[in-house]
Amino acid sequence: MPPEGRPPLRVVVDTNVLFSALAFPRDSPPARVVELAQEGAFHLIVSPFILTELERALRTGAGWRQERLALLRKRLPSLLTIVEPTTHVHTITRLDADNRILECALDAHAEVLVTGNMKDLRPLGSFRGIPILTPREFLETYFPA
Repeated sequence: MPPEGRPPLRVVVDTNVLFSALAFPRDSPPARVVELAQEGAFHLIVSPFILTELERALRTGAGWRQERLALLRKRLPSLLTIVEPTTHVHTITRLDADNRILECALDAHAEVLVTGNMKDLRPLGSFRGIPILTPREFLETYFPA
């Protein structure tokens, strides 16, 4: 929980963090990130783009059926905040979809962006003042054991 009087941290997580937490939930840093959000330790924020990518990844990469995805859709609103970005950035040229993650972080006024993307997002280190951390780095920085 955040210190008394301080609003909860605003954290954007990308698709691969959510995918890992849901598809491989056993004692992984991504699973712990989602658990902490469920406990109210911080606000977990995503965009419709991230949710669409997540559903596609769970369907094709983890074999989730439509019924299971429908249950997830019902549960997610209680776990996270959905932000519809209006900002447009073109920072990453290799894969434009990664720019949608940055847009979400900007328009969510995120204090941290948590990613497993080691090719394009994590190497930035930060984006317009928003630190970009792996799930493990996020936990070590904000929730040390």
